[in-house]
Amino acid sequence: MERRRLLGLVAVGLSSGCLGGLPNATGPRNPPEAPAGEPRETPEVPPVRIATFDFESTDDGHLRVFGEVVNDAGSERLVTVRVRVKVGETESIRDTGVRVASGETASFSVEFDTEYDAFASGGEIDVTIL
Repeated sequence: MERRRLLGLVAVGLSSGCLGGLPNATGPRNPPEAPAGEPRETPEVPPVRIATFDFESTDDGHLRVFGEVVNDAGSERLVTVRVRVKVGETESIRDTGVRVASGETASFSVEFDTEYDAFASGGEIDVTIL
């Protein structure tokens, strides 16, 4: 008898709107308008750029940063990749030259004297093309 009563209460709850339908969408349907006199512009993507980068430990426990540079330009490019690593107050910078054929990607890799474990527990990394 109690089971029928419970099922009856559940059925009443479902039909009264508790789970009677999916929630409706909320919020704006379009992005807000640009401020007056300040049109929005999509930033231009540079033809030669860092595609990916990551870091790992070397066999002797130091930090190694590696990644890829992509070249969407119409000709081969020789670029300098700068990797900046900061651990606490200590900052290290390494530059490496990378030759990238048109429409291709090329890999880069730099090693630091910084201990991997020290970097992994709160270091900063910045990879840019000069």
